[in-house]
Amino acid sequence: MVNILITGGTGFLGTHLVIKLNSLGYNLKLLIRKNSNISTFQDLKNIEYCIGDVNSIETLYNATEDIDLIYHLAAYTRMWARDEKVYEETNIKGMENIAKVALEKGIKLIYISSFIALGATPVEPVDETFESEEGLFLDYAQTKFQAKKIIKKYIQNGLDVIIFYPGIVYGPGDFNIFGQTIYDITVGKFLGCPGKGDTIGSFVYVNDVVEGFISVIERNNLKGNEFILGGVNIKFGDWLNLISEIAGNAKKPRHFPMSLGILYGWLCEIKTKITKKMPYTNRATVKMLNHNWVYNSDKAIKVLDYKITPLDVGLQETIAWYRNYYASQNK
Repeated sequence: MVNILITGGTGFLGTHLVIKLNSLGYNLKLLIRKNSNISTFQDLKNIEYCIGDVNSIETLYNATEDIDLIYHLAAYTRMWARDEKVYEETNIKGMENIAKVALEKGIKLIYISSFIALGATPVEPVDETFESEEGLFLDYAQTKFQAKKIIKKYIQNGLDVIIFYPGIVYGPGDFNIFGQTIYDITVGKFLGCPGKGDTIGSFVYVNDVVEGFISVIERNNLKGNEFILGGVNIKFGDWLNLISEIAGNAKKPRHFPMSLGILYGWLCEIKTKITKKMPYTNRATVKMLNHNWVYNSDKAIKVLDYKITPLDVGLQETIAWYRNYYASQNK
């Protein structure tokens, strides 16, 4: 059985991956910090925990002992950080440390990038060869874009790596930007959509992405390949309306001018400067919604037998989870 190291295993996507790999019987080692929450895995066996950080290459040498495969998911994805250095340190330097160790030890690496590393797109779906610096307003986006360029240089030097670009991932347990939106609509707290909502995003159910990740474990003929794991391409406004409909809300989410959205984002930033707490949104996030993020997954479908869950099916399961979560928090 393959021995697997996972970085970022306690995040939203990482948690789903760990649970799935564990159910398949793989021997797992998770690189975690001292304060990482591993309660989700308390009933799971065959998991070893290694205290460390992707910023410490010495830690990585230790963590990769007796490892055959690395899933690198660790990234700082939030829209704001107390110290902006965390974006570069985690998303760029941390990735490069992993790549160095994997190359030196001859370990197969699966690098989880993001749709955002490819850049904003035209209206027509694009594939893995597309690259644009449009729409990279978030620090997260800029650093993932740079990290993609760096790891491709390691491929030229012989690194055995597969790169995945998941679309806008949603599913149970997500409280990042888009997950928070689904939650807020479900519980009736959504403020509204800036702009007309006529730009397009590619929304993919978390289980589909995880299945894509694990489909390459036994494949030894994919060195250097890149795969988009996209989902359903839909206008943001239509996506919001579908969430509202499935959640049983009588009214569709309201819209307001993009200029007001940017103003609200600025006010959230001002509040964050005072409170030092994560903002509800910011100007960069609002501006991102004014661009298209449209991708096709034809290569993954053909090579990996990748499957895409219908949007209404995935949203029904996700909304049901949010309802239960809300009820548990408001007993």
